[in-house]
Amino acid sequence: MTQQEQILFACIDNCCYFKLSGELRYTNATGMDDLVERLFSRQLQCKQVVVDLNAVSFMDSTYIGLLASLARYCQQQQLPRPTLFSTHTEVNELLFGLCLDQAFDIVQKPTKQTPDMAGISAQPYSELQQGQMILRAHEALIALHDNNLAAFAPVVELLKQQLK
Repeated sequence: MTQQEQILFACIDNCCYFKLSGELRYTNATGMDDLVERLFSRQLQCKQVVVDLNAVSFMDSTYIGLLASLARYCQQQQLPRPTLFSTHTEVNELLFGLCLDQAFDIVQKPTKQTPDMAGISAQPYSELQQGQMILRAHEALIALHDNNLAAFAPVVELLKQQLK
């Protein structure tokens, strides 16, 4: 992972903090996917989730789908809605356009403080594992809101065919 894209993470007093920066694309999403999977498998104990996107300059649909997966985790565990900080206009347009405001409390302000956080490295995914990650992320976007179905159903169908 270069300085251009970075994932920082901390779990303090059962609050999971994610700080993402740079250009976030499916090609560098394996570290984030691994974190989300560890949440779902309960390897991490989170009672609240906070995501700081203030330093993000671009996000693709896979990364937004990973955020949707975080929101789904919170819903399934009956946790409070996750909080998402974002001040970047283009990123916010994507978040609202893909209905993430239905699942997150989006705060369009800088974060006040950041705890000490550890950098998360990319995971060595095979081509199959990367394809499965992209599929899960897009399925999460579709599950988030019906408006996303038309945009992502063709992608999901193509990925399912390719992963057979």
